[in-house]
Amino acid sequence: MAKGIVLHLLQIAQIDLLFNPKARNFPSLLMMFIYMNKFVLVVIGIFIFSCQRESQSNVPLFQEKNLTLNSIEFDSLIFDKDYFSGVGFFSVGRDELFFVDQVFSTVIAFDKNGHSKGTFLGKGDGPDEQNNIHGFLPYATGDNHMVLDNFEFVVFDQDFQKVSSYPIEWDYSESYQDMLNNPHGSMLGLYEIAWSSKGNNTSFLTLGNAAEVILPVTMSHPRLNGYISEEYYKSVSVFGRYDLSKRKVIEGFGIRSEKYLSHLYIPNFDFSFFTKRKDEILASFAIDPLIHVFDSEGTLKYKFGVEGEGIQSTYPITNTIDDALDNYKVDLEKAGFYHAIYSDESNGLTFRTYYPTGSKAGNARLQIYENNVLIGDVLVPARFHVIGKIGDTYYADGIIEELNDRLGIYTFKLDLK
Repeated sequence: MAKGIVLHLLQIAQIDLLFNPKARNFPSLLMMFIYMNKFVLVVIGIFIFSCQRESQSNVPLFQEKNLTLNSIEFDSLIFDKDYFSGVGFFSVGRDELFFVDQVFSTVIAFDKNGHSKGTFLGKGDGPDEQNNIHGFLPYATGDNHMVLDNFEFVVFDQDFQKVSSYPIEWDYSESYQDMLNNPHGSMLGLYEIAWSSKGNNTSFLTLGNAAEVILPVTMSHPRLNGYISEEYYKSVSVFGRYDLSKRKVIEGFGIRSEKYLSHLYIPNFDFSFFTKRKDEILASFAIDPLIHVFDSEGTLKYKFGVEGEGIQSTYPITNTIDDALDNYKVDLEKAGFYHAIYSDESNGLTFRTYYPTGSKAGNARLQIYENNVLIGDVLVPARFHVIGKIGDTYYADGIIEELNDRLGIYTFKLDLK
């Protein structure tokens, strides 16, 4: 979390938002104002200097489809394991599969056939322990794994012995008063990590021979936020560029889909997922059928995508901040949204999961793109997020059933010849 104004106000409010189930993506200024209940949010008459951004309407658009895949055949790979909680996520790295248990802060490693290779980490401060795991990227820096902790990246070797850590600082020069009274999207000191909810990987990726980390960011200033501010959707970045040598977030880039400007305000659907495709970053926003493609410098190059089948796009409008916080789960059950995205860089295939009628449905759908052309839109289980490939087998997160003592992952193959 950014220091300066954000850290100062959090200390005043004495709020530990990391343990607040309603906080999700709002751990900062806005939440402090809500809980202190001593401030009035001024909506009318606020003028925020807008960052100069390239109009999204000026970029090329591709909406081609050639539906050659009507279904996929997938199997369930049930893991050998020790005790696990029901909260966590899967990851794929090289020829290994991993389950990150976020309750116990452990990483269970498996071979590609689901046989356990050991349980690592766990809560504590030792060289082979880790107290919090919000995100996990195996083999992020050569032979080393990377964990996203509360306030730092932690690097472990293949045996999960700690190699180094990188505090997440933010490179800014604005004063406390400037950030409080004149917020705008270029102020890195107002940003924070856009945490995913428990049970999901707060995804990040490495660029430039692992010299940089791209991580999801957001802002919740009392005047510049997703609840009351149109300018938020025009100028606040969705990505932060972390320089490992400088140990700082040096830049914010990428803005939200302009579709959000047609639905003011639906902050409970203000989330996105992203993946890497060679030298491109592909971003999928919850309410937009179009996938936004950025180059490695952060410039929006083009968009592609086709609307999902039967997508329910009547989104519940938020009238108050309290309503948004109270209705987060319910809102996601009322309307359709796009979710996890993964790109197979070896063959140009991109997979995106979506929920046509919301999260309460018993299944989801999976779009499959080949070189930006939609070639499949198929029915899949409710939790089915493609996360990697080993050989010619794809793996999808997954089966997490604590009551039934089942932990597993989906597998499938594609023959496009």
